[in-house]
Amino acid sequence: MKTVTNTKQVEAGEPILVPAKVIARDISCSSRYVHMLYEQGAIPGVRFGKACIRFNRAAVLAALGVESEAGKEAV
Repeated sequence: MKTVTNTKQVEAGEPILVPAKVIARDISCSSRYVHMLYEQGAIPGVRFGKACIRFNRAAVLAALGVESEAGKEAV
């Protein structure tokens, strides 16, 4: 899996990995849909154990071709 590090995210004190509900809010869908995208391999994520999946916000937005809130393309 490709590692994506967003230094602006780290410097701003934002969490590197976020739950599906944060991604769902960003792209206006349900958290279940986010999980489905992960299972299909459409977006990157990190699985912790059997039930916990976290997502790198910048990597997911880049994979989906969505621009970030700041109006710049996600890296």
